[in-house]
Amino acid sequence: MSLLRHLKTAFGFTSGQNSASDAGTVASSQHLMPRRTMLAAGSVLIAVLGIALYQAAVASDRDAGSVVYEVKSTYSHIRIRRNGNVLTLVFVRDSGEEAFESQVNLKAPHVLKFNYLQHMFANYLVQPEQKNIMIVGLGGGSMVHFLQKYDPEVAIEAVEIDPIVVQLAEKYFKVKQNEKVKLIVADAFEHLKTTTSKYDTIYMDAFLKPSADTDETGVPLKLRTIEFYKQMQGLLTENGSVVYNINPHDQMEADIATIREAFPQTYVFNLPNRGGVVVVGSMQKTRVDNAGLISAGKSIDTRFKAGFSFQDIARRVRKN
Repeated sequence: MSLLRHLKTAFGFTSGQNSASDAGTVASSQHLMPRRTMLAAGSVLIAVLGIALYQAAVASDRDAGSVVYEVKSTYSHIRIRRNGNVLTLVFVRDSGEEAFESQVNLKAPHVLKFNYLQHMFANYLVQPEQKNIMIVGLGGGSMVHFLQKYDPEVAIEAVEIDPIVVQLAEKYFKVKQNEKVKLIVADAFEHLKTTTSKYDTIYMDAFLKPSADTDETGVPLKLRTIEFYKQMQGLLTENGSVVYNINPHDQMEADIATIREAFPQTYVFNLPNRGGVVVVGSMQKTRVDNAGLISAGKSIDTRFKAGFSFQDIARRVRKN
């Protein structure tokens, strides 16, 4: 799955309990091949460990709209809310609290609604050209839509552990497989052991319901070890990178320190409003200084015209 954020932490509210909904179940289908796991690869290892840092301008579940679909999968309790053309994928905690996973405007699905997702592409500041990438954690497919719009030649392999999430992404969020986009239903940890592909960037945006096998934000513990980071490096191209989405939690700085230990170069981007960090772990031997990042941001702004500023993202990098 993609990024999970506790709304209470991110937005300072809890969801209502009496929203009308249409309960349902999604039958598993056999057409979902190839399968997507939880990892996304690319030139820059932009690592964000933790839960989805949902930076959407959502103040309450009323803003996200009414529930149009609800289902419990093996991994999560999932709701889809709709407000006009905007669909929101929601994971429901055992407490009833909602965590906003993805938000897509069906009229403009490439527009990134959450601030953390914009920062996930900070790897372009150090690796402006990508050919093959892996995304771990599909959600509503916001990252897929962005790449298809602004870097359409990139080959995308999206890995998602929950087949229900993949089915909902296809049915509701306009995610479609084609010669450039493969959706793989698999456990990313296991998928990475068997794949023979090489990636320019792996985008880590995978989260589950918090349990004994995850940290408090829902990130599987087996995806947080230096051994796993080293394993991922074997799947990268020479100057490749991993991108981690890290939600605020007690061990956040320890997670960042582990990434720093694992990779030759590490770039930590602070998200606004204490919203966690996005970390880029890069295999490049030489570090790009802050002035170089800002200059690269200016070039990417001219190239993409994405509606947000890569220069502003570059200015949010921590001093090494």
